[in-house]
Amino acid sequence: MVRKDFIWPIAILTIICLVASSGLSLVNGLTAPMIDLADAERQMLAMNAILPTATGFEEIDDVELPRTVREAFRSENGVGYIVVVSVNGYNGEIRVLCGIDADGKIISAKTLSHSETKGFGDFLDQDWYTGQFDGKDSRLEGISTVTGATISSTAFMNAIREALAAFELIRGV
Repeated sequence: MVRKDFIWPIAILTIICLVASSGLSLVNGLTAPMIDLADAERQMLAMNAILPTATGFEEIDDVELPRTVREAFRSENGVGYIVVVSVNGYNGEIRVLCGIDADGKIISAKTLSHSETKGFGDFLDQDWYTGQFDGKDSRLEGISTVTGATISSTAFMNAIREALAAFELIRGV
């Protein structure tokens, strides 16, 4: 009798866990393609905002790029390049899109996504912070970190450095 009282709750909890995890897996399988499509659309909108004069983009996949670079694109009409970089911040991944002109100067940088602490990482989405990179070259002179969020702002700057390193590799081909 004691064994039945002991095994029965375990069996019930196991069944509940299997049903719940199966349901979560099903929902994830149904929503993942839609989430990926929305992310791709958001990235394309950001790319067009950074290089509005580009007639289209061609993905660059024939160059060995730094491990943090997720994607790199060349504008079809030669006005510049887009590099998507993913770095670790204080609370997780920071995904940055950086537009670079043919001379190696930053056109603009935008945060695609981040999981930084609310209130401390909000500056990553603000033009007053990301705008300080506009027009800069690989020296990144005059860029300020954010007091109280040094790890996040340093991570963003490292993402820009990685994008510029990728540009140098792409240009060398």
